[in-house]
Amino acid sequence: MKRLLAAGLVISGLILAMPAFAADKPTGYQSPVPLSLSAAAGESNTAKSDPLTDVTRVDLVVRLKCADDNCATAAFGLSIDDEAGEAAALTFTATEDGKLQAGVTKVGGTGEEAVQGYKMSPKPGDDFDLRIHWTNGNRVTFDLYGKNPVTGLEAMESHDIQLDAGIKQLSMRASGGDLTLEKQSYTFR
Repeated sequence: MKRLLAAGLVISGLILAMPAFAADKPTGYQSPVPLSLSAAAGESNTAKSDPLTDVTRVDLVVRLKCADDNCATAAFGLSIDDEAGEAAALTFTATEDGKLQAGVTKVGGTGEEAVQGYKMSPKPGDDFDLRIHWTNGNRVTFDLYGKNPVTGLEAMESHDIQLDAGIKQLSMRASGGDLTLEKQSYTFR
């Protein structure tokens, strides 16, 4: 949790310390250290970033690891929260074959919309790329890069969620395992 707070303070310092002139703003930032959120089997842990109102894109390399061998108690989540109390949420839950099933859901506002499921299902401990991108129109896109479960070839699968207001922050949740952001890159307005 201390690493999360330190990284959040670094991001916050960059956002808050930006000069008033657009030409002087940095165009991007990449965190030099991984960020980890952990919870023992049967327990849960959450964290939220500082405000991300000046950020236009987030690129993450994510590693998920279950606390127990069969992942029975594991669940992970990343969400982009908006200023109106809605969120575009990507969740990972364990399946019977020990893989992680990913799905995207819009939460809040009029309630929970139907989950858009991914065909790709990473194994716990696998590294995979996840790109979260949003536009000024408040559309959040989750691109999951990994291996096609049928062919074994590298693949990308994408799902979108339309939010009603501007982006506020990134939230993370880990239950029964570790969620590690191996790489974090941010692009600024």
